[in-house]
Amino acid sequence: MKILNEVSESDVWQHWKQVESFNDDNFRSDIRDPLPKDLKWFLAEVENADLDRLYIISSGDWSDISDGTYRVRNVVNNLNQQSTNLNTQRIIADIRKKMEFLDGGGELDTRLIAVTNLQDLSGPFTFIEGNRRSVTFFARNAIVGCHIYIGVSSEIISYGWARKSFAK
Repeated sequence: MKILNEVSESDVWQHWKQVESFNDDNFRSDIRDPLPKDLKWFLAEVENADLDRLYIISSGDWSDISDGTYRVRNVVNNLNQQSTNLNTQRIIADIRKKMEFLDGGGELDTRLIAVTNLQDLSGPFTFIEGNRRSVTFFARNAIVGCHIYIGVSSEIISYGWARKSFAK
């Protein structure tokens, strides 16, 4: 990741609130409240070297489609799989709609939100907002060059929503 500039947490939350059309300031407290309090936020640019270090949120509904790895690349590789898993079917259908929308000239917000544990932004990077868009952009070779928000804290390895990104 290439750091572009430091941003405030308020800027990140306002962006998320706008993208998801939330009216309440307590939106997605299940994801935001457990975050470490010492996060530093940056706007960064995704580079080619980051592609194998991109993860979707550590949520059980992504286990099947990611082969339990939670890697964005694995999800992309499994988009054409036949599955009886209802979560996988739902996720694939939504991602395909997003891909069709992009293919038809539509635009999706690219300022995804991710977290990592290392100040040098060497990853891994876990998306906490924009998981399906991250897969869509990756599948369409459009994620490199995206400007995304990255929260950095050494304590992120204990954050439940990123636990699979740090599994060995």
